[in-house]
Amino acid sequence: MSILLFNFCIRLTSNDKIKSMNKEDTIISEIKVLLAKRGWTQEMLAKEMGKRLNKKYTAKNLGNKLRLETIPHREIKLIADILGYKIIFEDIN
Repeated sequence: MSILLFNFCIRLTSNDKIKSMNKEDTIISEIKVLLAKRGWTQEMLAKEMGKRLNKKYTAKNLGNKLRLETIPHREIKLIADILGYKIIFEDIN
């Protein structure tokens, strides 16, 4: 069974149990890793999101949404697109 999210693949065997989320499993930590891989800052990402959404979008606003895990799915898809990733839902059966 595989879970693929933002080009990160986690392999689970049938004996593995999914653990409760820790700090490394949060959306903010995953986005920070992707930003670092592309050489982007959170401020650069927020600015580009603002352009594409045609509204004011600040790094603080983005950071709060990520930290509180209240960011809408469409904005996660936009982040993936901006950074050159795609989100894939893979059947686990």
